Amino acid sequence: MEIIDRGTDSGEDLVQIAFADTREEAALIRGLLREEGIKSLVQRAGPGARGSASMVRSPCRIYVRPERAEAARKLIGETMVEDPLETEIPESANAGYLADASGRRPRDYSVLGAYTRAWVVAIAVLAVAFAVLLVLR
Repeated sequence: MEIIDRGTDSGEDLVQIAFADTREEAALIRGLLREEGIKSLVQRAGPGARGSASMVRSPCRIYVRPERAEAARKLIGETMVEDPLETEIPESANAGYLADASGRRPRDYSVLGAYTRAWVVAIAVLAVAFAVLLVLR
């Protein structure tokens, strides 16, 4: 999502205030503007703008009346967060203590080792079951 600061006109006395990467993002922005009483218009741009392919990513331009443009830009700028991953997700709790970890290292089996281990365990279980059968007879 990009907030357009310059007053570009669409030719019908509307001003472009934002450029959304997807239709869903454009709908989110329009809903936000609608809650504040700002009427807006969305125009699809780029590939798929003329067709009706619903699975195609279609960027959109959002337009408002010139007298409401500054309020709309301010609202979008205050509300929309560009990259929440940088601020919201903390570093893993255990990452600071990995160097101090003690104990056995994790086992690392190759494919052949994993199959061999599975066969050995299966044969051992069958041998125990056979021994129990012989004892009970």
